[in-house]
Amino acid sequence: MDSLLAYAEENSQATSGSSGLWYIVMAVGLWKMFEKAGEPGWIGFVPFYNQYKLCEKVMNNPWYWVRLFVVIVPIVGWFMYFYFAYQMGKATAKAYGQPETWAWGYTFLAPVFYCITGFSSQYSYFGPYGEGDRRTGEARQAKTVNFDVVEQKAPEPVVKKAEPVVEKVEPVVEKVEPVAQKAESEVEFDFNQDITE
Repeated sequence: MDSLLAYAEENSQATSGSSGLWYIVMAVGLWKMFEKAGEPGWIGFVPFYNQYKLCEKVMNNPWYWVRLFVVIVPIVGWFMYFYFAYQMGKATAKAYGQPETWAWGYTFLAPVFYCITGFSSQYSYFGPYGEGDRRTGEARQAKTVNFDVVEQKAPEPVVKKAEPVVEKVEPVVEKVEPVAQKAESEVEFDFNQDITE
């Protein structure tokens, strides 16, 4: 029994450390998000108040976060908790000019997505539910990363054509000698002459 209690104590310390780190990362992300929304950044570090202000900024309903306490109800409460968290995530995505698919990130990886939203210069605050966002759906989608898998063809192999081998041939130069002068004693024959004479 003592070993079981020692194991539980060791794991509770490790869990509290990771929970603390998780909360700090979330608070830093909220700090930057609140600054974009025109609020003081320190609100991100105040427990419960940060959720109150987040719901006020993204949903225009500051008390919506209280619905998350439904998690204390066994089984049904867990499902309702994720539903309410998803609704908050969807409102946050719209308020910061992101597509609704980001709501899943805000629901399950809130600290990471809060930091991406807070530190990225491409996301601005547009008001509750994104009411100030006048961009089209395509323009909003263009600012997000596209994870579609596109089949690409392998490039054609480049085949170099063999250049013809040209042998260097030296030009043939003929020597032209001058025609020798005819001597006077030489007789010229004319083959066209008539022999009958």
